Amino acid sequence: MAIQNPLFYQFEVRPTAENPYADTLAGALATVIVFAEIEEIGRARSGRYIARHHWEIVEVKRFFRMDARQIADLQPHFRNLYRQAEQFGIATRFDGWARHEHHHRPPPR
Repeated sequence: MAIQNPLFYQFEVRPTAENPYADTLAGALATVIVFAEIEEIGRARSGRYIARHHWEIVEVKRFFRMDARQIADLQPHFRNLYRQAEQFGIATRFDGWARHEHHHRPPPR
């Protein structure tokens, strides 16, 4: 069996029509920690997980294979995410931003 490495991804995502936040959120930063043999498998698992939660990936913002020092230095919210990934193989945190209504002014005459 191949060694499972902890992989860290951050994706810019937007809600799909089925997402309960589609009317209120314009997008989110999805932070994913996944255990996988190689980066391609980790990215595929992350993409499927994000899609199951009704988000669409816009762009990959960040990726790295986590080493012992990075794991030890994780901020508390990322440490909790890492522990969830250890338990379930993958964990994701979505940090969204609100949809802004554009106020249109009539053109000057």
